[in-house]
Amino acid sequence: MKFKSLLRCAAIATIAGPFAAAAHHSFPAHYVAGGNVVLEGTVTEFLWRNPHSFIHMAVANEQGEPELWALEWHNTVIMARMGFSPDTIQSGDEVVVSGNPARDGTRRIRLVTLERPADGFSLTRTGGEND
Repeated sequence: MKFKSLLRCAAIATIAGPFAAAAHHSFPAHYVAGGNVVLEGTVTEFLWRNPHSFIHMAVANEQGEPELWALEWHNTVIMARMGFSPDTIQSGDEVVVSGNPARDGTRRIRLVTLERPADGFSLTRTGGEND
């Protein structure tokens, strides 16, 4: 009986596993692939983590009040290959970023470019649609 249960669980994992992975990497479901948002502001936090790193930044709205934006970036392995480290971006850094806007209208983008004008540092997203 235990063997049948184990076999059943293995079969379910084999069938469902690829769908779960595809669901996780469904960027077009969360972001407008052809859309582009450009933001200028101050980094408030850089989260170096998997499965995706995030940069939080304060951006002045039309009234001059700060709004917090979340910028989704690569995982740590890809970022390290690009030359990033946990210390590359610091709170207080002034940056200009561009990326794909969230479909649900929240202040969140899938980061495509990042520039730090103070020292000329810049990066552009590498890889495919689902990285």
